[in-house]
Amino acid sequence: MSTNAERIIQIVTPLSDIVELLVLGCSIDDANIYSQTLRNSGMAVHLSTAYTPDELDALMQTLDADVVLVNTDAEEIDFTTAIRQIREVSPLAAFILLSDNPEEELFFAAETRAQDIIERNDHAHLIYVVNREQQNMITKKKLLAVTQELKETKQRYETLTETARDAIAYIHQGMHVYANPAYVSLFGFNNADELEGLPFMDLIASDDRLKFKPVLHKLDEEHTAEQLDINCVTNEGKNLSVTMDFAPATIDGEDCTQVIIRSQASDMDIEQRLAELANYDTDTGLYNRKYFNQRLEEQFAEASDADQRLSMILLNIGNFPDIKADYSLDASETVLKDVTRILNETTYDTDLVARFGEHEFAILCTPGTSAESLANRLATVLNEHPFEDDGNRITPNFVFGISHSDTPPASSATDLISHAVKAWKQGLSTGEAIVSFDNGSQQAAAQDGGNESVVQLIDQALASDRFHLVYQPVVSLHGNSREDYAVYVRMLDDNDEQILPEEFLADAVSSERMAEIDRWVIRNAIREVASHRANGHKLNFMITLSAAGIEDDSLLLWICDCLREFKAKGAWLAFAVAHNDVIAHLEKMEQLAEGLRKINCRITLTHFPFEQEAVNVVRHLNSDMVCFTPEISGKLSQDKEQQELLKDYNEQLHKEKVKTIVTHIEEAAQLTLLWNVGVDFIQGNFIQKPVDTIIYDAEL
Repeated sequence: MSTNAERIIQIVTPLSDIVELLVLGCSIDDANIYSQTLRNSGMAVHLSTAYTPDELDALMQTLDADVVLVNTDAEEIDFTTAIRQIREVSPLAAFILLSDNPEEELFFAAETRAQDIIERNDHAHLIYVVNREQQNMITKKKLLAVTQELKETKQRYETLTETARDAIAYIHQGMHVYANPAYVSLFGFNNADELEGLPFMDLIASDDRLKFKPVLHKLDEEHTAEQLDINCVTNEGKNLSVTMDFAPATIDGEDCTQVIIRSQASDMDIEQRLAELANYDTDTGLYNRKYFNQRLEEQFAEASDADQRLSMILLNIGNFPDIKADYSLDASETVLKDVTRILNETTYDTDLVARFGEHEFAILCTPGTSAESLANRLATVLNEHPFEDDGNRITPNFVFGISHSDTPPASSATDLISHAVKAWKQGLSTGEAIVSFDNGSQQAAAQDGGNESVVQLIDQALASDRFHLVYQPVVSLHGNSREDYAVYVRMLDDNDEQILPEEFLADAVSSERMAEIDRWVIRNAIREVASHRANGHKLNFMITLSAAGIEDDSLLLWICDCLREFKAKGAWLAFAVAHNDVIAHLEKMEQLAEGLRKINCRITLTHFPFEQEAVNVVRHLNSDMVCFTPEISGKLSQDKEQQELLKDYNEQLHKEKVKTIVTHIEEAAQLTLLWNVGVDFIQGNFIQKPVDTIIYDAEL
């Protein structure tokens, strides 16, 4: 990797632990000599001294000693009392006695349980002993941390077992020694005491006992067995069909068997309930975006076959981020709940209402419903509703975007959504509360054509190969030696000056040139990575893919052709797709992701918002990496809420075995914070701005 990357790793890697050194009974000059001796040996030392009891008492309020040097030849301090006092506030401190005649102080060393006693001027011995005790200190701290973590894990496990829906019991020598409340309830007992000491065989239905005996013998010997479907009998004598899982365990140091029992009937109920819950947004109780898209696809096909008009409304709370910032998180949640209630009360039973985004709601109107009339009615009710937070009036800005399947004709359900989004955005920019895409289509069409001069430049660049790639390192915060680069595109003007993406991408999208640009980027990036690999540099590229690329049905074959042409491997590439683009083209993205995985390419989800639904998208796509939304970088240093959200979602993603990236790093202060949070990779201009050529250390 470049030297810049190595410097960053050095910045964020913690230094060795600082030795908190306390010297008792020595002059300041002698204490400084001991301290400097240790520093010269490579240790980081923070020195404190005490020559009298009063000086020691003054230190005791803030004392946190790692190593204590005690000059036993001094007479100003009662060292037996002093050592006892220090151990009370620094129980892990190592005590090293110093003496002109160490052999004469061996009894005192044993009495005070000192770690060692050495000759006062034997500096080499001092370095050896302090270094040893520093390593011991690190080991002790790790042991304490592991012990505490084990204790907390045990407590969490016990809590989870007690509150688990599954029936869990522990069996020792064929007898119950523990049962959780779900187990007690499943078998109809009043409390766990009634089960303690009860033979496990007593719960097996008589017809299945012969079947269970070999399993019971195996449990006695191995404390485990294969999953078993069997009939049990409850305390009331009712038959119960269950599935049993067995695993070895220990209770109070005794080997035993953990038994997890799931009622087959209840499993079916739970699965059915989970399937139903998967269609709903947990915060509002409305249908979620995934279910809305599924129903929209179905109804769009039905309406097309029946030659009927299908309409949808997209409602956006335009100033919702300001509400969260100016009031509180609770206030914003109250607004969402009130809007949800009004939508449920005002829409028709036949309309499908869903939460479409953080502060967006979608309404699918059945044929025959006037979307404009419904939007006007909703706008009136919402604007008249008194939204409040602790007596303070909140004024949400509601914007409605309306689209119809026939004006202009939408070729797919995705088009219908896209038209509604464009109508909403037009309303937000013009200040109109309600905009229908058919009414604004002429303006939208004019905008869709893009800036004519820019489009001409794009066409010239595509025809004359006048695009250019730049590269920005993606640096590991934890010493990973893998060399990753994000690949970006620039366009060249007539003077070979680079035109930045923000100056031409919007026009490329509106003029439908993005799919071609994606292909140019992919082919040239594959050629570049193959060239570096051929020269022995093991780097990988992360290539951004647009919404048009996701919709490009032949893109996967194009990628395969490029890999064959340049003798490259899919494992060298990660394709980065924006969260919103994935949501808008979920079915296409699923197909593309499946194909990319077959050729060993990785998937990166970018612009990841702090929303639980985004975690589900990551899980659904089986993403390898996630780039958090760039907006968080500027807020992290001061915004504690953003820090907690980043930590929470980073932990969730790590549980899914997904690596995390924070981009737009602009200052050193962000690095330590991100390292502590556990983010895997960072990227930004502070590390290195995008460059035309990748330079290696050997070439510098």
